[in-house]
Amino acid sequence: MREQDHESAQASALSFVFKVPEDLIAAVGLPKVANRQQSRAQASMLAALAVASDRDNVWTSYSRSRDFYAAAGRYEGTDYTYASVLGAVKTLGDMGLIEERRSKPGSHLSHGLQSRIRPSDRLIDLIGEAPVTYLGRRSPIVMKDENGTLADFRDTAQTRRLVTEVAEVNAYLANVQVEVSPDASDSDWRRTRHHLHARKVKDGRATWTCVRPTPNPEVYRVFGRGRWDRHGRWYGWFQNLPKERRAELLINGELCIEPDFAALHPTLLYAMRGHVLQHDPYVLRCYDRSVGKIVLNTAINARTIHKAIGSLMEKRQERKADGSPEWVYSYRETARIVEAVMDANPAIREDIGSDAGVRLMAIDAGMTHQVLKSSAKAGIAVLPVHDSVMAPASKEREVTAIMSDVLASTISGLSQGISMGSIQSIRYMGGRGRVEVSVGTVVTHKAEPVEASPAEPRGGCRTVEGAVVSVVAPFRPVVRPLPPRVAALRPAVAAAVPEAVVASLAPSVTPPCSVVAYASPGPSGGRVALPAFLAALLPAVASGPSPGGSPEPAAPPVPPLRLGTSLGGLRPSLPPADVAPEDLPPSRAPAAPVAAAPRPEPIVVSLAPAAPVVPAALPRPPEPKTREERISLLGSIIAQSRAKRSLQDLAHADARMAELKAMAKRERRVR
Repeated sequence: MREQDHESAQASALSFVFKVPEDLIAAVGLPKVANRQQSRAQASMLAALAVASDRDNVWTSYSRSRDFYAAAGRYEGTDYTYASVLGAVKTLGDMGLIEERRSKPGSHLSHGLQSRIRPSDRLIDLIGEAPVTYLGRRSPIVMKDENGTLADFRDTAQTRRLVTEVAEVNAYLANVQVEVSPDASDSDWRRTRHHLHARKVKDGRATWTCVRPTPNPEVYRVFGRGRWDRHGRWYGWFQNLPKERRAELLINGELCIEPDFAALHPTLLYAMRGHVLQHDPYVLRCYDRSVGKIVLNTAINARTIHKAIGSLMEKRQERKADGSPEWVYSYRETARIVEAVMDANPAIREDIGSDAGVRLMAIDAGMTHQVLKSSAKAGIAVLPVHDSVMAPASKEREVTAIMSDVLASTISGLSQGISMGSIQSIRYMGGRGRVEVSVGTVVTHKAEPVEASPAEPRGGCRTVEGAVVSVVAPFRPVVRPLPPRVAALRPAVAAAVPEAVVASLAPSVTPPCSVVAYASPGPSGGRVALPAFLAALLPAVASGPSPGGSPEPAAPPVPPLRLGTSLGGLRPSLPPADVAPEDLPPSRAPAAPVAAAPRPEPIVVSLAPAAPVVPAALPRPPEPKTREERISLLGSIIAQSRAKRSLQDLAHADARMAELKAMAKRERRVR
């Protein structure tokens, strides 16, 4: 783009929010017109040109389309019409008081340039020192369509409520005084008649930002897509200043701070998906955190993944101060980075590239409104800056507490049932002459989380090296009994009555009662080695004559083992955790085989998940020597015992298991 086109591209839009005395029209030499509306339009245009005359870029853009002025009357007044604006431009142009550059119809859609005008040197000499009066915005709420063009709207109960809310905030801000600190460097600030110029340094390159302060820090809201639930953020002149320069402003004579919500949009997306964000969503492997932040925020606001990649590729045309491109990655590499961002945030994968940005802006705009209302109620002067606020340094603790409460209530509304304990965390990091605060759930590399000691109250505050920080309460998951899993119950196998065989018990365990097992004959000649933990589960049976016919003494009756909700009856079969295997007492001699009782009820013993019958031979489990082996054996015992428990017991066991997992998770987080 040519230099002159670049300058006109930065032109300010024509606005009728200023006026000059009507006698200035005669001083300039404009002819008198009978139409009162045309006369007021000429005065407003002279005022707009006078304000633009001390800008770095003196160009002012206007539209030559009739459709544009269909909705402009609501925002600029009834004098702002197609006939009055184009008539004033023609009159000033014929007198040589302005320079005009016209764009072809529809060309602004391709290169973004409207027709534009700028005052001539002669006109600047005539009106440069003229008194200009600020009239204020006629509509504190602005609606734009899909193309970003101003759109008219009907007055409804909702629009009247929005207008009243903005009016209340502006009435509260009318008593707020904003000025540049006298300690600020003169090399970073420059003041002209109508504008404030602030210096910005990025990548070693210095640029200047020009803003037009209003008598009071007035704000307004801009909605998009023709809907009141899209966008809706708050805007004011102070937001256009560089962040370093905003830190040098005084609010009611006090140095200001700027606390913000850390990773706000990812946090809201996680809450909408039923999760609490507890990690930094911008951190990627093999890439800098700044790369992940740019990619995630761009993809959240993009309508598709392909458009997100295209937006990132457009940054290759932007240059830094050293001449290098803003985005250095190729198309394929960019696609891999986007995929890496999605893999790093699987809970919100479906929201990336889904045009979620405009919906999230509506949510954070509502959060800003809540912060403004709560601050006004507390008598604290704050200024909104999208996902942060500017506040006096003396009110730091109060403002961060308000922001934390608003964040917690917002996430609670988005995701019902999620504990708010881990939401109210605040990080602090140093700034130039200020303290910068972030409210949220993400702790970045600039700060370390502060652990709460047992003596401190949960959710309170304490002092660490002179800074007051909030104590993060532990996250407590909601544990509810799970429904019984019917599929986990082992189906009963109806098999023919097998031939009775004698089972031998493990040599190191004394059987608590007489045991009989049945199985199909196998390679072991009908004798099956029954594990000790299964022997503890089998009911007692009466002894009988041995297969050889020789009588044996009857075993004393032992009450059958009852299975309850606890596995305490199985614990004696495990070696103690603090006793080494070599210290265990010598095992007893193997018990004599027990004769099978005459015609007992068949008992099917199966370790295979879907085996219709019991295997021919069951290997004896090794004695557990390590903690892992003991845990594995305990899991086997639980699996076998589940087949003999009722649905009610299964539900209790599932609830207990969930509680144990939650307890272990909390212990790991504390460590």
